[in-house]
Amino acid sequence: MKRYLSDIILYLCLGCFSYFVLINYADIPSRFHDELITFKAFSAVAFIFCGIGLSIRFVYEKMMSFYQYFLKDKRALSIAMIICGIVLLTVNYLMLVTSKYMVGVTNPFNLQQNGITIILGVWFIEIIIVGQFMQNKFYADLVRLYRHAEELEKANTQTKYQALQSQLNPHFLFNNLNTLISEIEYSPANAVEFTRNLADTYRYILVSQNKNTVKLSEELEFIDKYIQLHKVRLGDCIEITNSLDKSISETSVPPLTMQLLIENVIKHNVISISKPMNISICCERNGKSSFICISNPVRKKQNAASSGKGLANLLQRYRMICGKDIIIEDENNIFTVKLPLIYE
Repeated sequence: MKRYLSDIILYLCLGCFSYFVLINYADIPSRFHDELITFKAFSAVAFIFCGIGLSIRFVYEKMMSFYQYFLKDKRALSIAMIICGIVLLTVNYLMLVTSKYMVGVTNPFNLQQNGITIILGVWFIEIIIVGQFMQNKFYADLVRLYRHAEELEKANTQTKYQALQSQLNPHFLFNNLNTLISEIEYSPANAVEFTRNLADTYRYILVSQNKNTVKLSEELEFIDKYIQLHKVRLGDCIEITNSLDKSISETSVPPLTMQLLIENVIKHNVISISKPMNISICCERNGKSSFICISNPVRKKQNAASSGKGLANLLQRYRMICGKDIIIEDENNIFTVKLPLIYE
């Protein structure tokens, strides 16, 4: 209702403006002006313009049902604009003729030079106004579609990211429950410590599972608890050497990034009291780019098959978050994963 009310106001203003200009500047003798500029005359003009305007709007809305067709065929849109221009020009001419007829001008259908000029001038202004409104509608639709597409893309990206992240949690839980069962059976005392650390690590997982990123300092604190879980099972044969500068502790990483990389080290390498594993975490700068580097010596287990899904998962998460790739190196018997620094 508000939309049609604003249209009626527009048609009233447009009609009265056109009528006033035609009366005062067309080829109507000045002695007839007082008779034409009356409330009755303006009411008739307003009624005619509103009727024609609302009719055009009704036709326009019906045409919008073929909007997809117009997008494919620009000629149809051009034809519609030509028809609109013809209708406005015809209305101006009929208004001038009607005005002349009302005051008894001889041969009201004949136009002099100034009458033609004024009709064309008013018609040009009307075309500009109509064109401006169509342009505003076009850009309003364009902005709306852009925002809608942006929201869909954001929702799609978020869904994909959560799906990738959710792949980590069941795998992590499965491994630790198996370890817990073993500890309960063979070492109840260690099982208590293991359960306490497991509770702390899962508390972190529950807090961070809905986040795209967490602070590096939080992830490293989590890793300390995570390593304690494996020390209960493996013994004191796995260590982490952290040489990261405190200045980057506020940078961000995807949740459980370190856990994934350390789990891969434990899964694919021989680790025992006689062959301890030292995992190095440091920062490396390469030009304008900075990376967190996680390195370990390679001592592959014979029966440990690698699917590569974990690193592929991590690669996709980094691409979604910051548009950068992780770097994987396997040289001189040292396996290294380099994570781009994320500043938020």
